Amino acid sequence: MKLKKTITVVVSMMTGLTLAGSLVAYATGAPKEAKYVGTNKCRMCHMKSYKTWKGTKHAKNFDVLQGNEVTNPDCLKCHTTGYGQPGGFVSAEATPGLKGTGCESCHGPGSEHIKAGKVADKSGPWDKKIDKTPMNACVKCHNPHINQKARAEKLRAAAQ
Repeated sequence: MKLKKTITVVVSMMTGLTLAGSLVAYATGAPKEAKYVGTNKCRMCHMKSYKTWKGTKHAKNFDVLQGNEVTNPDCLKCHTTGYGQPGGFVSAEATPGLKGTGCESCHGPGSEHIKAGKVADKSGPWDKKIDKTPMNACVKCHNPHINQKARAEKLRAAAQ
């Protein structure tokens, strides 16, 4: 009898964790079918945030790349939006709207958020189609254990 009760408790806990995990996965990320659209599209509804972003280093960080850094995957993953992701940055010529670290670098691809928002009330299920509060988004590029300036200098010296 004790074993049956233990199994029931374990199954109940696992079911609860699975459901909770599903809810968290939905609430903390853009849908799989979402595509990158570029920060200029975000600007349509989020002008105040756009103006703030425009004055940051993130908006201009592609412009600091030198020489072959504009094609170096190690640089592009942090100096562009969506590099290496489906529909993300490919090159300055092919995807100029994804140069720099734009909104979607942290919040994920925004096409589904935009599409759903066009036909929705002020807030609702469409609002869950973007990652509003990305957990640990910054550490994808800003690793506290690595001095990025020194790393860039080292990479530049090795390239010469």
